[in-house]
Amino acid sequence: MALYLVGLGLGSSGYLTRMAMEVIAKSDKAYLDTYTSFLEPELIEELRIILGSRLIEADRRLLEEDVSRIVEEAGERDIAILVPGDPLIATTHISIIIEAARRGVKYHVIHGVSAHSALISASCLQAYKFGKIVTIPRSGVGVETCYRAILENMERGLHTLILLDTADGGLDIPSAIKMLMRVEDEFGMGLITPERLVICLARIGFGDEFRWAGSLAEALERNYPPPPHSIIFPGSLHFSEAEALETLLGASPRVIEQHKPPWIIWQRLQRYIENVENALRGLELIDQSSEVKEVLDLVERYLDDSRRFLSGGRGLDSLAAISYAEGLLDCLRMLGRVRFSWSSRQG
Repeated sequence: MALYLVGLGLGSSGYLTRMAMEVIAKSDKAYLDTYTSFLEPELIEELRIILGSRLIEADRRLLEEDVSRIVEEAGERDIAILVPGDPLIATTHISIIIEAARRGVKYHVIHGVSAHSALISASCLQAYKFGKIVTIPRSGVGVETCYRAILENMERGLHTLILLDTADGGLDIPSAIKMLMRVEDEFGMGLITPERLVICLARIGFGDEFRWAGSLAEALERNYPPPPHSIIFPGSLHFSEAEALETLLGASPRVIEQHKPPWIIWQRLQRYIENVENALRGLELIDQSSEVKEVLDLVERYLDDSRRFLSGGRGLDSLAAISYAEGLLDCLRMLGRVRFSWSSRQG
């Protein structure tokens, strides 16, 4: 007797593992999670054929509010909970095995292919460069939090995966973009613009999967298969990522070349660079020693690095380099070796 959390993979029968099939076949009862993600009707029918009356379709209420009863059943019989993707990606299902552990009921986790990893793979972007993952519900509640997450990830050069609601037919990509556009109208950070590079993914793992990269304006006009849909906002692009987006996902070289951090970050860095340039132009050299000239040469090199990093979309590196340049100039001024004034020191 045990409780089995069984990952069903991406929602089509082709992603069921051999171990998952073995556990499903031997289970005395199986609860099918019908709310976490989309399941292909053919997969549900296949499960009905295998399990017959042993299959129970479970909504959120059943798996959250009746968890004690389900765990109690697993103390007497083999009980499976069938979950789209990997069963421990959803917090609800972690709480189920915590309950089993507290009651001394044996449990096993049969991992499946997760949409998280599949979507990242389908994007052709490097997995280690993804930041916080967010979800947009059909209601639009919390879309402001999603907007901020994209902005914060981009400030760090990271990509953002946005999962779109699968309930009640699912949220489509154009509707999600329009929600983000309304937040842009309110916040005005320059994040959601017509030229912003995005990756649009639909039905990954199904026979009619869709993968495409281009501008937000183009994304609004595309035709998509039915949900599930997802959007990825790229951060800083490695040259190999840019090449993959152009060659494999159809992004135009123009859209990729225009891809830069949001204007607020870009503008701030540009201002920092101009401040250092202006300080150097108006600088009066009080101490003519070689040591001071060496430090000023280092300032120039940091300034050049900052310009180069900024032009390459590496915002954090640009900020670090210009900060070193500012710091060295301030030290020389405080020591009385040079005289200049900052045109602006605002963040």
